[in-house]
Amino acid sequence: MKKISLLIALVAVFFYGNAFAQTVLIEDSFEAYTVGNKIAAEAGVAGNDWWTTWSNAPGSNEDGVVADAQASNGSKSGHLTFGVDQVLLLGGQESGTFDLEFDIYVPQGKNGYFNILHEFNGGGSTWAMQCYLHLTNEGNNTTSAPGHGSLHAGGANVADIPCVYDAWMHFRLHVDTDADLAQYYYTMPGGQETKAHEWVWSLDSFGQNTVGRKLDAMDFYPPKDAATSEYYLDNFKFTRIGGETHASLTFDQTDIYQELNPNEMSSVEINISNAQGTSIGDWSGWVDFGEGEGGSQTSPVNYDAEPGQNTGLVGINVEAPTLVEVGAMYPASSYGGAVMGTKITKAKYFLGTSSQGGTNGLEPNTPLTFRVYGQGLNGQPGAKLAEKVLPANQIVEEWNEVTFDQPVPLTGYNVWVTVEYTQAVGGYAMNFDGASAPVPFGDMYRTNGGGAFVACSEVFSEVYGNFHIRATCQGSPISGSWAALSKPEGTMPAGGSDKVSVNFSSINQPNGTNLHANVKFVTNDPEHQTVMIPITLHVGLDAVNEVNALCTVYPNPSEGSITLKGENLSSVAIYNMAGQLVRVVQLDNVVNNFDLNVEAGVYFLNVYDNAGNNSVSRLVVK
Repeated sequence: MKKISLLIALVAVFFYGNAFAQTVLIEDSFEAYTVGNKIAAEAGVAGNDWWTTWSNAPGSNEDGVVADAQASNGSKSGHLTFGVDQVLLLGGQESGTFDLEFDIYVPQGKNGYFNILHEFNGGGSTWAMQCYLHLTNEGNNTTSAPGHGSLHAGGANVADIPCVYDAWMHFRLHVDTDADLAQYYYTMPGGQETKAHEWVWSLDSFGQNTVGRKLDAMDFYPPKDAATSEYYLDNFKFTRIGGETHASLTFDQTDIYQELNPNEMSSVEINISNAQGTSIGDWSGWVDFGEGEGGSQTSPVNYDAEPGQNTGLVGINVEAPTLVEVGAMYPASSYGGAVMGTKITKAKYFLGTSSQGGTNGLEPNTPLTFRVYGQGLNGQPGAKLAEKVLPANQIVEEWNEVTFDQPVPLTGYNVWVTVEYTQAVGGYAMNFDGASAPVPFGDMYRTNGGGAFVACSEVFSEVYGNFHIRATCQGSPISGSWAALSKPEGTMPAGGSDKVSVNFSSINQPNGTNLHANVKFVTNDPEHQTVMIPITLHVGLDAVNEVNALCTVYPNPSEGSITLKGENLSSVAIYNMAGQLVRVVQLDNVVNNFDLNVEAGVYFLNVYDNAGNNSVSRLVVK
């Protein structure tokens, strides 16, 4: 058959199913290129900037070759052999609906592979889907499977994909970022289009992590060896279905004022609407308390235990020196009681002695780069707030510490503290504390200078604990316990809504106090990327009522076990003197007996009944 000549039609629009306009973003049949030349290099000469290679090296050995006619179609195509890693850039689309269509020709007995990438960054890329042809894949092992192939999309080996030889197979990948949905279709020679699989688009290829909805690139790669890996690629087309889409978020609060008596709690809902949005709306939020004034108090922020015999030295499998970034994320709940309002002035990372891969497992003569990030969307870091490089000649086999040129204020957001290094081949440069159960976000890593952070405990075969990485804070702490959001982030479909509560507490706050802060949101709405809502708490002058109107609490003082007696009780929230939530206990009997499991001190019990009423009582634990 005759192929369509090269076209980029960013303005050509026609109707699809009499309902949706289509815009062809990329169309490439290789007809404009010279046979025998490199694909990405030829595309660059032709002004088509969509082809590159895994290492961004057009014209290199990673770049495929423009091939002459195949018997089945009589036209040019891309010829991919082992060692080629052909990447097609799709523009980092984060909203909209798209089709990716292409033809693949596998010679008899050969094999192939292609993927979609949420984010393209070489070895630090984030995979959205992976498909093997003539191969099954388990972990790092590929096995010949004549006539078949395996698919990883939202989970491992989710579908069997047929593979025919010496004939063109057609593939269509449908990605709806607005509905967070993806579908895989194939058409065998002479057959009808068949849907092989459907999955949640924002998952990574193995379904282990939610990594966002970006559609960034595809990679075409003959995967196994020089003797068996070879295929041809043709008729690629990338189409937007429908027009441009985006989130449109509105918030029903512009400022919030609360009055509480001492030792009371309340909450105010903020309703978030995406009613006018045409794509999924994402938000991330926190209570921003501002900075303390002056002060020289110094405090650490860390999850790890002191380095000792249980310290784990770990390396990742790499074939060449590779950038690795490790770190921990600290939510406000982990630092608010001690260092809210202070500034991160220093960070440090512990390196143990490694007998392999150069000093400490690092590539010789490479530095450590320390960073601090703010809070972003989808559980990932946001903007880089500070960076400091420790030169290779200053690295030691113990704690390595830097002082940031500009200290970073801790005002209530989820803060990320990381260190990036170049791991040598065979090196062991990840340093853990050996804990059997790491703290959530205490063992995060990514490679090659980008992509999504993932937890080591979720993807490694063993659990090693938390990274030996710490921050040092200096300044005058301020109260960060009187307000908090009920959740840190949310997602809503086009036309949908979400809600978050601002929880106020006057526990341990002086009479007559006026407290001020801002609820801060970051969103994916291009018109409202940052939203600030001022909040104020006034603590009244009334004395605390020690008689609980909903129930009786005894004994008080207690040695750790208490009884709550009342009618129609629902739950009790237990807070310490700093106003931090210790635990929540569900109540379902007139008489409820339970162990507090807390250290000695003063606690406040906020009891709720099934009608939504609440009251607070003070409890002393001996």
